[in-house]
Amino acid sequence: MRVVLVNPPGPAGRGYIREGRCEQRLSSFAYRMMPISLASAAALVRAHGHDVRIVDAVVESLDAERLCRRLRGLDPGLVVFAVSTPTYDSDRRVVELVAAATTAHRTAIGLHVTARAADSLRESRLDSVVRGEPERTVAELADALAANADLATVAGLSFRRGTAIVHNADRPWVDDLDALPVPARELLPERRYTLPLPNRPYAMVIASRGCFHHCAFCAAHLYYGRRLRLRQPARLVDEIEEILGRGMIRDVVLWSDCFTLDRSFVLDLCQEIQQRRLPLRWMCNSRVDTFDEELAWPMRRSGCVGISFGIESGDQGMLDRMGKGTTVEQAHRAVRAARQAGMAVLTQFVLGFPGETPETIRRTVDHACELDADYCQFYCATPLPGTVLWHESIRRGYLSTLDWSRFEPNRAVLSTDTLGAAELERARRRAYLQFYLRPAALRRLASRVDHRTFAATAVQALAFAREWIFDG
Repeated sequence: MRVVLVNPPGPAGRGYIREGRCEQRLSSFAYRMMPISLASAAALVRAHGHDVRIVDAVVESLDAERLCRRLRGLDPGLVVFAVSTPTYDSDRRVVELVAAATTAHRTAIGLHVTARAADSLRESRLDSVVRGEPERTVAELADALAANADLATVAGLSFRRGTAIVHNADRPWVDDLDALPVPARELLPERRYTLPLPNRPYAMVIASRGCFHHCAFCAAHLYYGRRLRLRQPARLVDEIEEILGRGMIRDVVLWSDCFTLDRSFVLDLCQEIQQRRLPLRWMCNSRVDTFDEELAWPMRRSGCVGISFGIESGDQGMLDRMGKGTTVEQAHRAVRAARQAGMAVLTQFVLGFPGETPETIRRTVDHACELDADYCQFYCATPLPGTVLWHESIRRGYLSTLDWSRFEPNRAVLSTDTLGAAELERARRRAYLQFYLRPAALRRLASRVDHRTFAATAVQALAFAREWIFDG
């Protein structure tokens, strides 16, 4: 059977990222993220003997009509859509157009359909939805459809049977991530997935899944669970070496819910990379309480050029409310260690969580400026379905809208007892201006631009300002 996995076009012609807990516009630093979930699922479906294609309508700039024409020509038996919360209404319209254009079974993966499986089926022309980790459920769904078998045998699937909605048993997480085949990146236009500012193509490589922390705003546990599952360092580096061997890519993003949760894993991986003398530049994410000088230098020597820290707040009371489990001082130590080792640093902050006030926001922005990272993101607290924040917001009446298109981190949908949505959006804009208009920040950004990159950087900066800062 032919299976087509689709990253749908974004609403209003905008590009969107739909990858696990990462759901936002491409204009966030112009980061074109590879839909690694689609590539990973495609590889396993192909290993089950099916004919597989991937259509990334975002990176190929396909609108819904052109996507439907492409699918009509491919004549699939199964179409798998990546769906996110901020694009949910747009994604439903795409599904409806595809339903009119093909006879394929239509399913979806992603956090939104995982958290709202029954609602997603009632509100759309999806035939089923995949809950949680997608690879094995998608592959078994393809097998069942090809054999005309009962879909009730497919764990992790919710589906429509007549007027009833059936929820099959949850699927256990994949214990051995190395048992999954290498993602089918060759089915994607790999050169079009680029990092911001250097504008170089890169590969996304899965390093681990799962996070045992309980941040109240985070939905990652819905997709990959709370139990940490690690790749074998040698197998992980085998995959990286194969990518580098094709001669097209030297930059790799190691994709994890949190890369540095297991110190031994990180050190073993760095040693493996160094032993093979790979010409590699790589990046990762981290918590500030799981990173220090003892990790920073081995990481840098093995080719780590950048790290992202989810710091979230500069106010200890807000960190405690969020369930972050970190301290303000740990953020200073982690950023200092990364900078001293020569890594570029991105810091990320969440504004507007219940209990936030103008004063706590001021402390957070001052904290961001003191840390003086290379880049900084300020998000609005977004109550994604299934999170602790979602349930608290429903219970306490904090939601200012149920328009899913506004559930993205550059827009405010919470009006709490201490901060209104409009006030939060204004504070977020001021935070960006305060951080990036500092002389130190301007000098640093200017040092990264030369005559060859000026035009592309200017276009990216304008797009970032227009859609990420000022389009609230």
